[in-house]
Amino acid sequence: LAKNNPNQEMILKVNPNFHSEYFQGEKLPFIKEVVFSLEKESIPLWNKFLQGYYDASGISSEAFDQAVAISSNGDMGLSNTMKQKGIKMSGSIQPSIFYLAFNMSDPIVGGYTKEAQKLRQAISIAQNEEEYISIFMNGRGIPAQSPIPPAIFGYQKGKDGTNPIIYHWVNGKRVRKSIEYAKKLLAEAGYPNGVSKKTGKPLVLYYDTTSSGADDRALLDWRRKQFEKLGIQLVIRATDYNRFQDKVRKGKAQLFSWGWNADYPDPENFLFLLYGKNAVVNTNGAGINSSNYQNPKFDKLFEEIKTMSNSPERLEKIKEMIAIIQKDSPWVWGIHPKSLSLYHSWFSNIFPNAMANNTLKYKKIDGKLRYKKIEEWNKPILMPMVVFILFLVLISYPLYRAYQNRQRAVIGE
Repeated sequence: LAKNNPNQEMILKVNPNFHSEYFQGEKLPFIKEVVFSLEKESIPLWNKFLQGYYDASGISSEAFDQAVAISSNGDMGLSNTMKQKGIKMSGSIQPSIFYLAFNMSDPIVGGYTKEAQKLRQAISIAQNEEEYISIFMNGRGIPAQSPIPPAIFGYQKGKDGTNPIIYHWVNGKRVRKSIEYAKKLLAEAGYPNGVSKKTGKPLVLYYDTTSSGADDRALLDWRRKQFEKLGIQLVIRATDYNRFQDKVRKGKAQLFSWGWNADYPDPENFLFLLYGKNAVVNTNGAGINSSNYQNPKFDKLFEEIKTMSNSPERLEKIKEMIAIIQKDSPWVWGIHPKSLSLYHSWFSNIFPNAMANNTLKYKKIDGKLRYKKIEEWNKPILMPMVVFILFLVLISYPLYRAYQNRQRAVIGE
């Protein structure tokens, strides 16, 4: 670390004592100096990237339409503008999950009866995660089917990996079950059209969140509308993060949004989020199971798989665990986010890997190509200056002639 100013610039230089390590017959690292610059605004960062002064860039919401083209079948690719500049795009689903949790110790949304299951299932169907991804994430994510994200052992693709509680499998695609079906489940749970059979009162649920600013209003309105589709009233309780966290740890929040990023690439690191002994109500708030889910069968299988090596036997047990939690629905499974990054043609050996922090040594820069492109893209545009000078000459000439005429007139007198 040659320079460490996180508020402005950080510079890494190659360690002369770095051990001998080779990739494709060449000694690592390929880059001798790396400069990280802090740009406080996204637009200047984006413009400098397009000019070639930065080798790589993420895609902000402001630049998304300029950088990405969405095909008729929903696939994301580079826009023609980016292709013409030789810019490339890499993307990967992150080993993360963001979900809406039910407090399983709550007397209304919690519990393990068939009625409680159907209430949570109905709500889960009504939460249109595909719409959420499209509106709030520019398509950068996929609906989760279980806690396990892609690329982690236990994740299943296609029909085998589809949550049958929430989706139908139709013509090779997942199709979310209808609101009519969700309303049927809600009625079977004891809340026809969102009204309790026991009390005759509308079902009112409470959603705790730290979102309270003007920018969050659209998201909270969207969340409220997902419940309105079932006739359920959702009360938003916004608070600061410390109070929110305190309510979750004490098991007092009824509904809340939460998330998890993998510590290491193993299914245990996601399934333990629902392990009964990790429930916050059982650990005085120290546990990671914020939804307080406790299923003895799931817990027994978790204890069996948590130290097993990846094998067909482990996979079968994980499938069984996923089927259990899909039926119990302690979460609205939410999304796995997708990261997208852009890089120039002179930047190579880009290997997206959210679980690795040693990929910098593999990256390559073609300095000559970068210099050539920067020069090509940033040629001075002289025409406006020429036009401006001509304009000044044109407006100055009449003034000059007037001045000369006046001088002659004075001399003549």
